[in-house]
Amino acid sequence: MGMDVCGKNPDTEEGEYFRNNVWHWHPLWEYCRHVAPALTEKVIYGHSNDGDGLDAEDSKRLATCLEQRIENGEAAAYVTERDKTFAALPDEFCWLCGGTGMKAGSPKCSRCNGTGRAQPWEIEYSLDVENIENFARFLAHCGGFEIW
Repeated sequence: MGMDVCGKNPDTEEGEYFRNNVWHWHPLWEYCRHVAPALTEKVIYGHSNDGDGLDAEDSKRLATCLEQRIENGEAAAYVTERDKTFAALPDEFCWLCGGTGMKAGSPKCSRCNGTGRAQPWEIEYSLDVENIENFARFLAHCGGFEIW
């Protein structure tokens, strides 16, 4: 599953369409909420594909906010700190095999590699500066957006 973010009135090809799978979209939108809460609180359904979004003016404001944090290094610092926090999380009970290390039809569970414990699910959701940059470029040219 993914999020298709469509420009309402794009002024360039870059502003027509932005796509992320859920593993990348959710942390990206959380980052946007972290750095621009006054803007992103206008989007009630930012984590679903119900057509919610921002108008042209607020999209440009969010783009500027993201661009500034990319340029001054705050975005990279946020990603680094997020990665450190996730790397320090302890393994947890494997929900796929029920902690047994075995899964029906195979000699060992594919999620925990037979140990009964696996990395927390949150680690699967990734964020990187390149994705933030791509979204900022889209926002600068989309003329407002809707998340589908």
